[in-house]
Amino acid sequence: MKIKNIIIGVITSIVLINCGMSVFAKGLDINADNKVDVNDVTYLQNELSGFTDNMDYDLNNDGRVDVNDISTLQIEISNNNIKNIEANTKLSVVTNEYKKNVGDTVTFSIITNNAISDITYSSSDSTVAKIVSSDKNMVKVKVNKVGTATVTAQQCSKSVSVKFNVDKAKCIDISEWNGDINFSKVKNAGITCVILRAGYGKDPNQEDNKFNEYYRQAKAAGLNVGAYWYSYATSVDAAKAEVRNCMKTIQGKEFDLPVFLDVEEYRQAVLPRRTLTDIISTFCDGIKSNGFESGLYSAKSMLVDSAYPDELASKYLIWMAAPNNSYNELPAFVDIHQYSWNGKVDGIRGDVDLNYIYNLN
Repeated sequence: MKIKNIIIGVITSIVLINCGMSVFAKGLDINADNKVDVNDVTYLQNELSGFTDNMDYDLNNDGRVDVNDISTLQIEISNNNIKNIEANTKLSVVTNEYKKNVGDTVTFSIITNNAISDITYSSSDSTVAKIVSSDKNMVKVKVNKVGTATVTAQQCSKSVSVKFNVDKAKCIDISEWNGDINFSKVKNAGITCVILRAGYGKDPNQEDNKFNEYYRQAKAAGLNVGAYWYSYATSVDAAKAEVRNCMKTIQGKEFDLPVFLDVEEYRQAVLPRRTLTDIISTFCDGIKSNGFESGLYSAKSMLVDSAYPDELASKYLIWMAAPNNSYNELPAFVDIHQYSWNGKVDGIRGDVDLNYIYNLN
């Protein structure tokens, strides 16, 4: 037995050098073939079937040679295979850099030779590039703000990164008054986002006549879609009614952009600041409670003079109409700038509102 122990010791040293096995793998090369694998399990099973009393096979050191030693060997082989797979993990992606516009979503896969270890994902700036979901080697990222960010996938000690360069999005807002639209031409003209009027007011049958048609066609063209609801509310109760009416229209839709309350009526501008602010908050909170992101659209003068803009901006996205101002001249809290009311876009007859989207957080 002493000779056999010496041989096993020599073999173990070879295995450690060539395969990088753990210290626990010493003495596990049962069949002395310079490898520790399933063949050693078979060899040990045969030895046990002959009722061996060779204590060199007491791999779990419990003073017995039995089926538990086979289990110990199988576990060690499995663990060692995992370590080898992890040590040799290789990660890559098809594209290392994306140039996108605010509101876009990108889904990409991680190419890996490791099928047993989880991949974890992180973003260097989730306000710019937000990880929406991940499943094994697939990850979905939405870009929400102008800027740059890196999304990193890590598996074991290896990692691969994808850079996102995000520019402002060109956006139009439309209603039934814009008539028939060729959304493919709109997309080809460089527009990436569209905000549709869903309807107006608190009474039934006030859905925009083109809303559902526009929604289907814009989605089919690959545009990022949002909606707005034109408000006449002069009280909190009226705002609650507008929420109910809006939800009847948009329920079941999937939006890439928020649902905005459009506040521009003179009857609202002359309300006390507190009242108008509460009306806006009531609508936006009501939309949020139904699972949609929400925001406010209004003219610069109305928002600043007739409400409490800082309070609203702390809770909701702000879409401001200011065609006579550059974005740099607007308050810092503005997320979307409507810069023209008479723009021209291929695929739309006549004038159309033009906007830039800078932030969707």
